[in-house]
Amino acid sequence: MGVAKPLVARPLRPFVDLLPVPPRRVITSPSRLAIPLVSTTHRFHSDLPPSRVWAYDGHLPGPTIEVDCGIQVEVQWENRLSGRLPVIDIRSPMHEADGVPVQCMPGRSGGAPNPAAAAISGYAVVHLHGAVTQATSDGWTENLIAPGQQALDTYQNDQRAALLWYHDHVMGITRFNLYAGLAGLWIVREARERELELPEGPPYEVPLLLADRNFDLAADGSLTGELLHKTDPDVMECFSPFTTVNGVIWPRVDVEPTTYRFRVLNGSNARTYRLVLTRDGLPDHERITQIGSDGGLLVAPVPIPAQGLVLASAERADILIDFSDLPVGSELTLWNNASAPFNGASADPSGAGTPDLEGLLPYPEVLLFRVVDGRRAGWRPPAVLATDFKRADREQLKGCVVRAIALVEQESSGPGPSMLTMRELAEVAAADEPVLTLIEAVAGQEDHVSRWRTVATRFEDKTNFFPMLGVPEIWRLVNLTGDTHPIHVHLESFQVLSRQSATVEVPEGGITDTGTSARVWIGREVDDGVPHALDENELGLKDTVRVNPHEVVDLLVRFDAYAGRYMYHCHILEHEDHDMMRPFVVMPPELMPFM
Repeated sequence: MGVAKPLVARPLRPFVDLLPVPPRRVITSPSRLAIPLVSTTHRFHSDLPPSRVWAYDGHLPGPTIEVDCGIQVEVQWENRLSGRLPVIDIRSPMHEADGVPVQCMPGRSGGAPNPAAAAISGYAVVHLHGAVTQATSDGWTENLIAPGQQALDTYQNDQRAALLWYHDHVMGITRFNLYAGLAGLWIVREARERELELPEGPPYEVPLLLADRNFDLAADGSLTGELLHKTDPDVMECFSPFTTVNGVIWPRVDVEPTTYRFRVLNGSNARTYRLVLTRDGLPDHERITQIGSDGGLLVAPVPIPAQGLVLASAERADILIDFSDLPVGSELTLWNNASAPFNGASADPSGAGTPDLEGLLPYPEVLLFRVVDGRRAGWRPPAVLATDFKRADREQLKGCVVRAIALVEQESSGPGPSMLTMRELAEVAAADEPVLTLIEAVAGQEDHVSRWRTVATRFEDKTNFFPMLGVPEIWRLVNLTGDTHPIHVHLESFQVLSRQSATVEVPEGGITDTGTSARVWIGREVDDGVPHALDENELGLKDTVRVNPHEVVDLLVRFDAYAGRYMYHCHILEHEDHDMMRPFVVMPPELMPFM
């Protein structure tokens, strides 16, 4: 059995609990569901006492909703939450204790509970992430339902087959409500997938919802089971030591010697996963094929990247793993090989299973596969998967509206970590004010230089983005920070057009409350250990994209279905809750003259 040698004592046994599968609700005709949000208990590991949690329908994760494309489902979200937040929020006064980063460790590490978090009652709002929905059912962050209230949302499911997920989205406390357990899966299916004869449903299609968690300690040093959301003076994100899969820490799953389809979601607050599969201590990625991402099937199957499958918060992967050549009794281990905070840097997959305290990864275990007797049959997907999608030609996008967003980090004026925000920018001709200057190399021509002033920095600032229905736009994300940010756009999926390295020069005082001054050379080679290029598995439709440090990522965004007010934001929940989120309004073209 693959078990890493810990650098700090492992308080729980790995791979002793079987992987649970969330209950399914298969919808075959237009329906109305009632899903309650309840306060309950959940056992994350057989060696742990039950934990207080908030959960959809009493399950963690919530029930998986499966519905065919085009079948409308109404969900009445019934808020039956009682009591206060079942999570202890702590900011430790120190980053390290005895040379070990405190976020790697269970317990409070000298921190006192945050009284503001302790006073939170069960206000909620539900967002179906990845769904094409009317604005009134998108889960606007300020449209709260209190305990005892309910909300009726309508989901048309008129979109490509894909793995979606529903989760809480309350303004300012999304990080706490998700950590408490408010998340579940939603699968849209369609005829094209069935024609491909992909595994559908149990036992050969298995959802995997990954999320890291931490727990408080009793006076004797044992784990109490009480959920602990812990940060420290240097790191605002919560990186917890224990990886759960479908709500259980380090489970194992028995597989027959055949091909399985795994629908993988990173549902963590902040932690990025680089998943590495090993057999007998060596990487064994050749048996993995990726067939889909956030927005559904890829055009063709692709291998996962050689270094491992990277999933930031909210990213999904649809993968096939072929166990057909393995004898009964074989064991394969899935590890996390990504340090935190993640910055996109390369990692050697042969080091998978090695704890990394500096990278806030004391326990890299994720999941154990054990081959048992059963059907022995290999299966390969067809060479062509999606026929309803093709990559855009950049030449055909000339003349599109270009919107620029800078991801910036501003030093805190007091104690605590820096403030992270998204700065919306507007192009200006002159540089008579603080501007972000983009210098882009153009083959055979002079560099293209553009200057952009800051027009919004906080969520409640004036709305500036009014994309028109059916009109493509390019959204340019410029990362001036030292961390990778997964950026999520509500309403529709997008194409990632390009990922380019950038040299960034920020003068002293260049980031202020209202302005952003920097010079960014796009496309320059940078020796930073980060592969600045699109992976093959990023060439399909996405709704969440990683933007690495000192990188410029261009998205092709087009909203065809609905007009209304939506959001885009960083999906690191501690960033989202601290104002790394902005609104946009999709408008019918005929109304634009009146704006």
